[in-house]
Amino acid sequence: MLGNVSPTEFDLRFSLFGIPIRVHPLFWVMAAFMGWYPNDPKITLIWIACVFISILVHELGHAVMAKYFGWPPEIVLYHFGGLAIYQPYSGLTTQRSIIISAAGPMAGFGLYGAIFFFRYFSVRYGMWDGFSEQARFYIGIAFHDLLFINLIWGLINLAPVLPLDGGHICEDICKTVKRSRGDVLAIQISMVVAGGLAVYFFTHQQRYAGIMFALFAFFNYQAYQSRNNIW
Repeated sequence: MLGNVSPTEFDLRFSLFGIPIRVHPLFWVMAAFMGWYPNDPKITLIWIACVFISILVHELGHAVMAKYFGWPPEIVLYHFGGLAIYQPYSGLTTQRSIIISAAGPMAGFGLYGAIFFFRYFSVRYGMWDGFSEQARFYIGIAFHDLLFINLIWGLINLAPVLPLDGGHICEDICKTVKRSRGDVLAIQISMVVAGGLAVYFFTHQQRYAGIMFALFAFFNYQAYQSRNNIW
């Protein structure tokens, strides 16, 4: 639904906790685009680093849980964020699917909590007092970006819109409640919510988020048309 993530010779590759991770070059381009600040490139670099850490932690939440259930995962970070890829060859249940989908946002909220308390206690006990005013400024920017991404993006990610985690959770519930064409019901919900969020973000001058949810609404409309043609 979100485009090609085929490997390139410029991919960054490494592993964490035995999980292979690949970072597509367009990930860095899109992160820079979202946080571009021409007057001070350091602010852009801080934003890129915060996006990388936050999305990686999010995808690790999915991947670690999939690995716990016995399905070897891999992670890809690309232009639309990240993917935790795994093959549930046996033992997949609705409950496990929902747990894996929810594990990503929960990992992000956990990171948010850790950063929130670290910022509070580090400031309270003067950890940064010996740093220059400029250094404290950039540290403050990093704290702000990490808190914003892991809270706000995490909440948005729980919207019942495919292919977001909230959309997958909604799809699992719909398939349980309505065994016949539950996937179609989830797509219909996705279209309506994505369209509404697109309007909301555009009217609040959040163009990037508006474009993203407009695309989600369009992709889900295409999926809905495809399902109707099949049936």
